[in-house]
Amino acid sequence: MISIVLVSHSQKITEGLQEMIVEMVGDTVHIISSGGTGDGRLGTNALMIADNIATCTNSEHIYIFCDIGSAILSAETALELLDTELLEKTTIIDAPLVEGAFTAAVQSLVNPSKEAILQELTNVH
Repeated sequence: MISIVLVSHSQKITEGLQEMIVEMVGDTVHIISSGGTGDGRLGTNALMIADNIATCTNSEHIYIFCDIGSAILSAETALELLDTELLEKTTIIDAPLVEGAFTAAVQSLVNPSKEAILQELTNVH
C-alpha cells in the first residue's frame, strides 16, 4: 500500500480532496489530510505533518503533495523530523496538489510501483 499526504494551508481543502480520492479508490490507498495548523487556522504545521507521516509505517511508499510555497517548506521541515526508515520511503512530489494526488492514487491501482507512479505524474500539469 502507498500513502498520500495532502499538505495545504487549508484543512478544508485537504479534507475535501481526501474525500474525493477515497470515493474513487476506496481504502486501497492511505490518504492523510495534513491541512491547516491543526487548530482550525489557516497555515501549515511541520510537526503535524511529521506526526501524520509517522502513521504510515506500513506503507511501501509515501508521497507528499503540497499546495503552495510555505506548505512545501513545512513538508521539508517535517522530513527532517522523521526517522531514517520513514524518510527513505517518503517523497515530496512536484505536481499540483489536486491533480497530482488524484493521479498517484488512481495509478497505484493500476501499478503501485514508485517508478510507475512517478512516470504517470510527469504527465500532470
